[in-house]
Parts: sequence; structure tokens; C-alpha cells
Amino acid sequence: MSQWLLPENVEDLLPTQAKQLEIYRRKLLDLYTKNGYELVMPSLLEYAESLNAFGRDLDLDTFKVVDQLSGRMMGVSSDLTTQTSRIDSQLIKENKINKLCYAGPVLRTNTALTQSRELYQVGIEYFGELDISADIEVQKILINSLKLLDIDNITLDINHLDIYNQLILDLNLSAQDKVEIAEALMIKDKAELRKILNKYNKSGVSEKIIELVDLYGDKNILDEMLKLLPGNKNIKSTIDKLKSLYEVLIKTDIKINFDFSDIRGYQYHSGLIFSAYSSKYSTAIAQGGRYDNINNDRAATGFSMDLRFIINQMKV
Repeated sequence: MSQWLLPENVEDLLPTQAKQLEIYRRKLLDLYTKNGYELVMPSLLEYAESLNAFGRDLDLDTFKVVDQLSGRMMGVSSDLTTQTSRIDSQLIKENKINKLCYAGPVLRTNTALTQSRELYQVGIEYFGELDISADIEVQKILINSLKLLDIDNITLDINHLDIYNQLILDLNLSAQDKVEIAEALMIKDKAELRKILNKYNKSGVSEKIIELVDLYGDKNILDEMLKLLPGNKNIKSTIDKLKSLYEVLIKTDIKINFDFSDIRGYQYHSGLIFSAYSSKYSTAIAQGGRYDNINNDRAATGFSMDLRFIINQMKV
């Protein structure tokens, strides 16, 4: 019946898939609560103007509806990370540190043609701790989460946005050029990078940004980064943190790479970011990192994954 057709890139989960998703959801939430993370359930709706704090790309990803009661524009939940940050802002008076977890559906307008616009987002957020110990805790829980789902051959790609941000500091990039440079870096398109950066007449800085494309690999890449930016104390401090992170995470029996051209993620991300991959999956299975630049500079880090994507890739 034609009236029963679903919109493009949305789908029902049939009994086998729905059962598997529910099993995974319960296992993950049990893991998170055992590690001290409290469950929250963000609202399905929020006022559209609140999305502005999190960047243009999140706003574009959000379905909008008009509230029939107030006449105001509202957004349908598209990212539980930002909504959990709002919940943290309500709990700050009670706790200096909040550890929260969540599991629920979100909708997104702009996804790849082969991906669903309906996600089932599961994750954790650690608020109130600037020290790298928080990042280590979050990433170790991520690794345990993937192993709990029987995902093997895990690779964790790590980047630190402070390095890229240091490089572009003197360029005074336009907002549009920032977006285009980020996109070119992520697909490692050196020709496009040169085309954009040539407008700024700073060849030394431009070449270093272009060199980020080739800075991908194991811990030895960290020393290559130091050679690219010698004498920069801020970069040296960042690299030292990444080295200490590597020494802890390598004990979890996964592969760890550093990718300094991978600046994916929503605009609210800052500092240390990461993506998890497995040889059985076509793209990243989980992503996360720091976002200390929202909610009055409140320290925050976390990760999330889409259980629908994981279930569909498994073909259960």
C-alpha cells in the first residue's frame, strides 16, 4: 500500500533486529551504571534557538517544527550529547562532577545517502574534569563497550584539535574557508587545500597545514609532529599528553593511530577527539571527544554510537 511507504533513509526494525538492539542497549547501560554513570532521558523536543550554541552544522542536521502552543520554532532531538550537556547545567549546583549516560532515538536531516536518518544513540558524558584522566576513562569505557558487543579488530584514531587550531591562528580564516579546509583535510585533498590557502599568502603556515594530511600512523607520528612545529611549547605539551594516553590505551589490546587531519565531528568539539573503527564495518562505529567550549567553558568529554548502524552492519 503506497500510503504505508516510509520516507527515504528511515526504516522499521523487524523482530530479530529489534531484539538484538534491546539486548545491546541493556548490556551497555549496565556497563555504564557500573562505572558510575547515571541514566538520563533527554526530551525529544527543544527550542531551535538553543541549537545555535552548538554550531551551524548541528542546526542543519535538526528537523524543525512549529510549536502549535507558542508559535516558536522547535527542533526534534538530533544529538543526545548536547542535550545531556543542558541537563548537566541543571545539576552543576549539586555536583562539581557529573557522569551521565543515555540511550534513545534521534533524527537527522543530513546524512550520507546510504545511512539512515533515524539513529539509536547510546553514549556517556563526563562533566567537570579537565585532566586527561577523564579522557582515558571515557576511551577505556568505549573500548569495553565495543568488546561487549563482540566487535573485534578495533582501531582507535585519535587527534587533538589544539594542533590544527594553533596552525590556523594567524590566518584569520573566513567562516566558509574554515568549513572547506576542514572538509578537504578529512578527505585528504591536498590540491583543494592549496587552492583555499593560497588566498592568504602565508606559504609557511599553508604547507604545514597541508602536511597534516600525511601525519597518520602509530606513536612514531607524534615525534613527526614535533618536527613540524619545533619549539612550540603548547604543541609539545599536547604531544606529551597524547604519548601518555597511548601508553595507557595500548594495554587494552587494540590498535591505536593518530590522524592529525581528522577534524570531523560537530563544531562544538575541542581538544582531544577520537573515532573507533573495526574491519567489519564500513565507517566509524563510535566517535567522541572533548567539548569544553560550551556551557560556560564547563569541562566535558564523552562518546556516542548508533546501535541501529551497528545492528544493520551485522545483518542479524
